[in-house]
Amino acid sequence: MVVAAMMATVNVNAQNEDLKHEFGISYGVGVSTIGDGIGNAVGRGIWESLEGTKWENDKQFGTLAAEYFCHLNGNPKLAIGSILSYAQFGEDVVKDTKIGERTRHYISVIPALKYSWVNKNSWALYSKLGVGPMLMMERSKDLVKNSDETDSQFYFAFQASLLGVEFGGKLRGFIEAGVGEQGILLAGLKYKF
Repeated sequence: MVVAAMMATVNVNAQNEDLKHEFGISYGVGVSTIGDGIGNAVGRGIWESLEGTKWENDKQFGTLAAEYFCHLNGNPKLAIGSILSYAQFGEDVVKDTKIGERTRHYISVIPALKYSWVNKNSWALYSKLGVGPMLMMERSKDLVKNSDETDSQFYFAFQASLLGVEFGGKLRGFIEAGVGEQGILLAGLKYKF
């Protein structure tokens, strides 16, 4: 029985090592949107000093993301892939009273690399880095003029997860800490096949 158990363990370990692909979904908080955020902060300061208008009641959705990685044949610790993320941000425009609303949607497509520092059958410790484009789509509603405006712009997007931990078998839970479009802290599920 001991020999049979050892053979089953070796067989399961060999199967897990052959898993090259992984698909994951996650939810993150603390989205960076660095390019948009810097321009927005400067614009807010100028607008508030000239017009007396303020942006209040921030409403953030966080980030939903899907990612795919393929582990390289010659180096199972290194994987290449891509991250698709969606985030939403809204706020009220106020000048004594509420005079408008603004909602922004962010969609990012980020090619990425993942390096596993520790890659065991039931858990892994890794870092992830990616850069790519982000599309920001904005809708502004002016309640005084009863009008809507839309705008869209491209920005530079990235994700730098300094430390990630995943645990489980083919279906794994994971958490990551870092900075970027997936968030400062994110968690999710992934399936390895």
